[in-house]
Amino acid sequence: MKEQAAAYTIWLSLGANLGSRGETIREALRQIAAIPATCLWQVAPFYETAPWGKLDQPGFINTAAAVRTRLPVLAFLHETQRIERELGRVRHEHWGARTIDIDLLAAEGQQSDCEELQLPHPYLTERAFVLYPLRDIAGSLVVKGKPVAAWCEEPAIKEQEISLAAELDSPWPLQLIAAIDENRGLGCKGRLLAHVPADLARFKALTAGQVVIMGRKTAVSLPGGAPLKGRMNVVLSRSLLDLPGFILCRDLTDLWQKLGELKRKHPGKQFWCIGGGEVYRQLLPYVRRAEITQLRGGFEADTWLPELLGFRLAGEEEMAQGSFQCWLRINRERKDDGNIS
Repeated sequence: MKEQAAAYTIWLSLGANLGSRGETIREALRQIAAIPATCLWQVAPFYETAPWGKLDQPGFINTAAAVRTRLPVLAFLHETQRIERELGRVRHEHWGARTIDIDLLAAEGQQSDCEELQLPHPYLTERAFVLYPLRDIAGSLVVKGKPVAAWCEEPAIKEQEISLAAELDSPWPLQLIAAIDENRGLGCKGRLLAHVPADLARFKALTAGQVVIMGRKTAVSLPGGAPLKGRMNVVLSRSLLDLPGFILCRDLTDLWQKLGELKRKHPGKQFWCIGGGEVYRQLLPYVRRAEITQLRGGFEADTWLPELLGFRLAGEEEMAQGSFQCWLRINRERKDDGNIS
């Protein structure tokens, strides 16, 4: 039996300055996490930075990431280049605007000086937009004889224009909570399938003090049409123009921006998707954890929860009417020592 290659760490820099920059980077991170024999290990906060090299272009959002992989470094490079192509990278000119840029910065125990790849990256120690995010996840990493954190204190680096971005910095920023029957039914005619006190208590305990995200039908079905108490209520709807007590978002781009602002103002808040069916469908690709109340039997339903493809059952607790289940996204699995599960 062929022995598996040992996992090692690669540090990356990601940047985008065209289109929906933050979501493009998050999608790149999601695709990096899906590379075979690879685990997305760490992601730095996102930074807003001025253009580099060619100044007559929009500003960038930049971040850094660390992965653990068993792939040879050139094979991993080719995977990131494939992701760039699939996300529409355009390279019309050197240092010009691009949809997404993924650079390999350094690789644990490896160096490269071939035409296709230079490691460490030749410009790593010259750019604040590379060094600042990298410091957040690997400040002690030694490059060219000095830790990344020390490079960040160089006068030439400190004078470069850079600031934390008002963007969500997680590729899967959301959590989901729902109660379903054995046919994945969610509700009927705007109402829950069943009134289960234990489920309602669990919902309250998990979402209290947090941010809850819902669709228009869910919002207007709340008692008195009022927001849920003790929570920040966000509605994703193209048709609503005003709803007192709710934060309205017209589309996903608007949602990410407003959630980013909430995260900056209220660090530590969790973002919970609470329904209905269409919002679950839209937001499921951005969910890392799903808390499901699984009810026994089937009920009359006109709304259903999409299948949790790409998730694994991480825990289950029995209750009288069914069970409480916790599902985690598979491509976020990692061992505590940083190696691939």
